[in-house]
Amino acid sequence: MAALCIQVPDCIWSRALFDGTVKVDGFDVSFENAPFDQRTSRRLRGEVEEKYAGAEQVLTDYIVRVARGVEKELIALPIFVTRGMVHRKFVMRRGPDTPKELKGRVIGMGRVLGATSVYLRGLLEDDYGIGRGDARWLAAEPLTSDGAMGREWKHLHERGGIKASEMIQKLGAGELDAVIYPGGAGGHWFNWLVESGASRTPDPYGDLEQMVAGNSNLCFPIGEPAVQIAWFKKTKIYPTYHCLAIRKSVGGQSRGLADALVQAFDRAAKEAPRYMNAEQRILYEREQELLNVDPNACGLNELNKRTVDHCIDILEADGLLPRRVTAREIFPI
Repeated sequence: MAALCIQVPDCIWSRALFDGTVKVDGFDVSFENAPFDQRTSRRLRGEVEEKYAGAEQVLTDYIVRVARGVEKELIALPIFVTRGMVHRKFVMRRGPDTPKELKGRVIGMGRVLGATSVYLRGLLEDDYGIGRGDARWLAAEPLTSDGAMGREWKHLHERGGIKASEMIQKLGAGELDAVIYPGGAGGHWFNWLVESGASRTPDPYGDLEQMVAGNSNLCFPIGEPAVQIAWFKKTKIYPTYHCLAIRKSVGGQSRGLADALVQAFDRAAKEAPRYMNAEQRILYEREQELLNVDPNACGLNELNKRTVDHCIDILEADGLLPRRVTAREIFPI
C-alpha cells in the first residue's frame, strides 16, 4: 500500500513520529510538517487536499460542521497535538484590570470560531459574568474565515477594519478594551507555568509577551499561574485547540488505521521528554505534578471527554450549534 501522508505540526509531541522512533503499527504512514501559512489555515478548517490522508483540524470549526451536517469528508480522531491553557491569551488595558468591568466594552478577537476565542468566551461568562450580549465583540478576519458557521454570529458588532496582527497595538492605543489574542500555535504548551517574560509559542503575529511587557498600559488580568491552576482544579479542563482528522474514505479502506494512529500519537507523546531541553523537562514534570494528570495523553479519556463536552457547551451557549452533539459523535472510534 502506498504511504498515507498526514500533515501535523512537527513539535516535541509528534517528533517521534517524524524521526521514525514511533511507527503507526500495520500502516505505511508518512508525516508532513504544517507550516504557518494561509493554505494551512484553510486546511485546518476543512479544506484538505486529496493528497493528504489526514490533517489537523480546528476542533471548534469541526464541531460546528458536524452539528450543521456539512462535514462529509473527514472523521475526527481523539488526537490533540495542539492544546494548552488559554488564560495568557487574554490581554486588557490597565484600569480596570479585571474582566468583570468589561460590560459594554469592546473585545477584539481574530475570528469567532478560533478555539482560544471560544474557550475564553466561556470563561468570561462562567467566571466573570461577561455574557455574550454584555460586550461589543469585534472579529478581525473576514466571514469566510468563520465559514463553518454558515452565517454571521448574532453577537458580533463588527467584523474587519483591523488586522489580527495589529490588535495589541490597537489595544494599547485605547481603540479596544481587551483582546483575545489570535496568535500562537504548535503543540501542548506547559509554559503557562512561567511567571512572565518568556515567549510561549511560535507566533506569526509577534511575541505577545514582549508586546505586553513593552506597553505599561497592558496586562494579563488572568494570566498568572496560580489563577490557571485554580481554574483547572475547579473545572478539570485542559483546552484542546486542534484534533487530527482523516478522510472517511481512507478510514473505510484501511481498517484499523484510526486506532493505530491514536496509539501511535499516544506513544509519541510519551516519548516527548527525549526531545526536551532541561528547562522544558522541568516545566513538563511540574505541570503534571500540579495537575495530577498527564494532559498529553490521546484517546477519549476522562480529561479529554470533559474538555470536549465543555467546548460543546460553550458553542451551544454561543448559539452556534443547530443541534446538540456529543463527544462520542465527534470522535466515534
